[in-house]
Amino acid sequence: MQPFDWRSFVPTDSDDLIKARLLLHHAIQNVAAVGRHFSPPTANDLHATLVWVPGLGRMAGRWVTGEIDFRSSISPEEFSVYLVDKKVQTLGALDLEGCTHSEVLIWLEEQIGKLGLDASNLAMNLPYELPDFPTQAGQPFHLDSKRGITELAKCYHNTYIMLRQMREELGAEGQEILIWPHHFDMALDVIIKDSGDPETTSKIGLGMSPGHEHFERPYFYVNSWPHTDTSLCKKLSGQALWYSDDWTGAILPLKSVYEDNQPDTLHTFYQEAAACLIELLTK
Repeated sequence: MQPFDWRSFVPTDSDDLIKARLLLHHAIQNVAAVGRHFSPPTANDLHATLVWVPGLGRMAGRWVTGEIDFRSSISPEEFSVYLVDKKVQTLGALDLEGCTHSEVLIWLEEQIGKLGLDASNLAMNLPYELPDFPTQAGQPFHLDSKRGITELAKCYHNTYIMLRQMREELGAEGQEILIWPHHFDMALDVIIKDSGDPETTSKIGLGMSPGHEHFERPYFYVNSWPHTDTSLCKKLSGQALWYSDDWTGAILPLKSVYEDNQPDTLHTFYQEAAACLIELLTK
């Protein structure tokens, strides 16, 4: 399989997906902590974001400069944390199975110390709250469902592939496709009208959420800023829905993608929702 090949989704038990999402959401905080600790701080926690590396199937943090440039990453399916250099040569690897958060941080401290940086204050001081999970109380990481985490990895991989295509179609080549450690979503922002102020700049966001307390299964989304009146938009294809509760945009549940031509279904969703929201923002 090539790095940018689509990985077909397979219907998966909801409990397996939820367990995998909670486990991985907590596990990636160790990777995000490295960028957050060693990179210049940003107002929106951008320095702690991750990117998807399709050839390796990993979520990688920001590059850090010590004696050499390196970054931390996590492989969902191998359930391991890595440190690699710019040539993607492995500097260190740790199997997360059976490790506690503290043990992972100690390992990172030791490995980063070998690269000439002081990581003694590396900690899980998060600027946000996470869903409750046993690892917060010192329990070790344990992968219950290999199938669940494999399907979750496919969500990030396939979304990344599709967002690369949409980035080109929408003329947003300069924008990064990021994984945000707070909500664990993957997103691409497309600027529609740049005012110079993030609060008043018009934009749409295309992405994927692995789920959360209000919508537990993964879904794909397109949203707008500022809010728009989606009642003015025509009905979306398939099982996609317009959404207007705490944000405005559109949602396509993962389960809606299983039966049809999967890449085409997702592409159509992103195209249709983006087109209507852009029209509303440019009126």
